[in-house]
Amino acid sequence: MVNFKSIALEKRAMSQKLERYWHIPFIILAVILGLYFRIVNPWNSVFVPWIEGARLSGNDPWYYFRLIDSTIHNFPNRIWFDAFTKYPYGTYLHFGPFLVYLSAIVSMIAGATTPEQIRSVIVFIPAIAGSLLAFPAYLLVKEIFGKKAGVIASLLIVMIPGQLMARSVLSFNDHHIWETFWQLSTLALFVASINAWKGDEIKNLKDKKLIYPVLTGIAFGLYLDTWAPGFIVGLMILLYTFFVYLFKKWMNVDLKSLTLINIISFGVAAILYLPFAFIYPKLSTTHYSVFQLIVILGAIFISAIFYLIYKLEKRGFYSKIGIKEDYAFPATIIIISAFVIIGIASISPDLMTQLGKIVRVIQPKGGALTIAEVQPFFTMGGKFSLAPAWDNFSMTFFFAILGIIYVLYRLFKERESIYLLLLIWGIAMLIALTGQNRFAYYFGAVSAIFAAIITDAVLRKLRFYEYIRAGLEDNKKEMKKIGNARFVTGILILLILFYPTFNSANIQSKYSAGGVNKQWYEALSWMRENTPGKEIYDEFYYQLYKPSDAKPYPYYPQGVYGVISWWDYGHWITAIAHRIPIANPFQQGIGNKYNNIPGAAPFFTAFNETYANSIADELGVKYVVSDVEMATTKFYAMATWAEGDIDKPWQIYYAGVGRVYQDMKGRIGISLTELLPPNVRPIMRITIPSLNYYKTMEAKFHIFDGRGLKHYRMVYESESSRGSLSGAYEFLYRVVYNKFHSKELGYKIDEMSTGYVKIFEYVKGAEITGKAKEDVVAKVKIETNHGRVFEYVQKAKVENGTYKLILPYAQNTTYPVKPIEDYTIISGNITKRISLSDDDVENGRKIVLDLI
Repeated sequence: MVNFKSIALEKRAMSQKLERYWHIPFIILAVILGLYFRIVNPWNSVFVPWIEGARLSGNDPWYYFRLIDSTIHNFPNRIWFDAFTKYPYGTYLHFGPFLVYLSAIVSMIAGATTPEQIRSVIVFIPAIAGSLLAFPAYLLVKEIFGKKAGVIASLLIVMIPGQLMARSVLSFNDHHIWETFWQLSTLALFVASINAWKGDEIKNLKDKKLIYPVLTGIAFGLYLDTWAPGFIVGLMILLYTFFVYLFKKWMNVDLKSLTLINIISFGVAAILYLPFAFIYPKLSTTHYSVFQLIVILGAIFISAIFYLIYKLEKRGFYSKIGIKEDYAFPATIIIISAFVIIGIASISPDLMTQLGKIVRVIQPKGGALTIAEVQPFFTMGGKFSLAPAWDNFSMTFFFAILGIIYVLYRLFKERESIYLLLLIWGIAMLIALTGQNRFAYYFGAVSAIFAAIITDAVLRKLRFYEYIRAGLEDNKKEMKKIGNARFVTGILILLILFYPTFNSANIQSKYSAGGVNKQWYEALSWMRENTPGKEIYDEFYYQLYKPSDAKPYPYYPQGVYGVISWWDYGHWITAIAHRIPIANPFQQGIGNKYNNIPGAAPFFTAFNETYANSIADELGVKYVVSDVEMATTKFYAMATWAEGDIDKPWQIYYAGVGRVYQDMKGRIGISLTELLPPNVRPIMRITIPSLNYYKTMEAKFHIFDGRGLKHYRMVYESESSRGSLSGAYEFLYRVVYNKFHSKELGYKIDEMSTGYVKIFEYVKGAEITGKAKEDVVAKVKIETNHGRVFEYVQKAKVENGTYKLILPYAQNTTYPVKPIEDYTIISGNITKRISLSDDDVENGRKIVLDLI
């Protein structure tokens, strides 16, 4: 006999299990999708045949690799002051301990000991972190809007394209993805703490609910240990707490519980931050200093003050002194704030300065505007556009804006305080995004969260979930009552949200990994093995350096020197070449002309060699590394940093915008205007360099191969830049020169794309002097290590019957770029030949050669 009661109980138990655990497969699916986008898609861009081990993306991941490699050699110690960058001064580091130690420990567990093995391990860390975002996203949304909305959020966040994807793919081992992860985890656990404590007091220290604020504090502490400015999430929580107290009559929250949650969370975070609170000797928002500890402890103190004011209100203190209860809290806060601000300004002006930096982070100026990630998000092209929003967030951005409005509506309708926290976070990140597009990786999480919230709200309104439940239960009557149209509408909404987002993520993730190319890697590998002091550098590279504010750094080993290139490449020079760069991606060593600060910008934009040499001498430069991008697409950035204004480069170094075309015979031509000759095919627009550009050191290095320079000789050239956009620009820049400026400078050059990277040595040069009647010209053909031949020419005037040439190339040299003949020295109808050695040009040997 069939036991219908038993069957019914089994069905009910199955239904309860389904209700409790149905979300788990979806979260697992989210993680799998995240790993697919981040590991499978970019795999072939990371594991390339021309580099042993994995190729790291970007710039900062290479510097993290340097720190991780050093930490493994010195474990458990790590570098906090690095003398191996920003030559000749060194610098305190702001890269946090979390990622360094996580990567070092994972590498050691995996048995990775060589640099190649370490890189091959750490490349997976960002991909895993990006996929794990599904968990805090689910928790945050689930705690406020339920499991269904949480599941949508977990699926969305792993497929947000743009910067959130790019900074979490295989090989981009940087702190950015961990910033997002720990910030989101802090907020999610804070919300979980509020919900867990709602309407229930903690009885003792063994109460299980204490785990929630403790976990919140751990997440907050790890956020700080990942990124020192992470204290900003504490300020968000504090601002939320302030508004809750201010509008307590309208807010649904227990103030005592909220205060205790704050105190416990901030206290635990302070403990986790404490070991790193005194590394930087001054107050700083970006370095590991006591400033962050002051902020956290201040947040604990302020939270306690808020509660004290509340208790005084309840006990009638303010009524006794004639202040209405509604005004008690704001009046007290204003008075206390005024005294605190005056006190801080009097006792520690530096603290006020650091607080001011929090606001100024969204107002970049001058050369900073040339940094791609610092430009204002919605006006990156100079005009307002929503295109960056589509590229970085796809459809989720537009859903998210509606989601923010919807949460604001719910806040006013339900007066649920936790909505306020969500809004403070979302709006704060939107403001940060507007100021600097680098914060798009943060707003990617905001987009996923708010898009999930509004999508869930619409699906509930459509009774979409009820329809699915009825279908699972085969309840056709209920399905008919709800209507197929509602279900189809819900499917369409999900497709509109998910399909373009998934598609963008799938495409972008295939091309997000990148970084050092073959030419740069081979050039810097050559530099490591073939420039002086290899043994000294390889040992010094792994040392733990003594911090020092002395200028220059006093503890450099004898024989070290600086390498100058544009700041983009500084970390590559450190990590790959094991040489010390002048400028680096911390935006150090850049310098400028307007304040006469020596650095890469004034060096490469210098109009004469004497000025460039003064910079090289002051900064201890021995090698110069130029690439085709510095000579073309990045030159504007160098000029902007040098001049300090985004408009001046156009006035000084460029002649306007022209058009490149091809005539009927296939010849390339350039028009200085938008007007084109008849019967030609337009190819592209190009910014036209002016004569001033061709007088700069960068043009002399890369466009002219060092022709005419007295103290710089090319020692290495990489493979050609042919086939790249910058290589095409170099070809066109050479065409522009030959067509419009060669008469003024007196010679023409080959119209071609040359080596992508060129390394020059700064030498004293052999000094050739003697008697002559007419101006003197020195010529020699130089062959690079890739077989390209160019002519080096230098001219000297005769004064009082004598001349002086300073020649940088040596026929008898160990470098692969060398003359293939003797120098030809010409004065009138007199010609003589001379051969030089490395010793001659490196030590400035004086040679007398009369030309009469």
